[in-house]
Amino acid sequence: MKNSIYIPNHLRSAGRELRLALKQPLNQLSHETFLRAWCSVAYLFPGLHPDGFEDADSGWPRVLKRFAAEAWRRADAGELADEEMYPSDAQWSGLYDQMHTHEPDEMERRLALAADFGEPLNA
Repeated sequence: MKNSIYIPNHLRSAGRELRLALKQPLNQLSHETFLRAWCSVAYLFPGLHPDGFEDADSGWPRVLKRFAAEAWRRADAGELADEEMYPSDAQWSGLYDQMHTHEPDEMERRLALAADFGEPLNA
């Protein structure tokens, strides 16, 4: 299975991925399109965790719970690798991009993640 992790370059691109995904039923999205939206959820809302998303006190907004439900459906069907189900690099990048002060090693990691998994700058 090909790993399709995606890391948005900024809030606008993450929001764009979510809007595009919501234009059709999530179960009809291609693997890549769903992963781009799922990683965007992790980027935009790094405090959410897919485990226990259905719990009333999970913190998941109702509109986003369907992304978690679809991620679990795909994971249970063997369509998502663990690193796709738990996109921690996208989550970390979202936290990093919201910080005001960055350490050199953090900047190096963020640049490496953008180079490996980000979108082209002209996208």
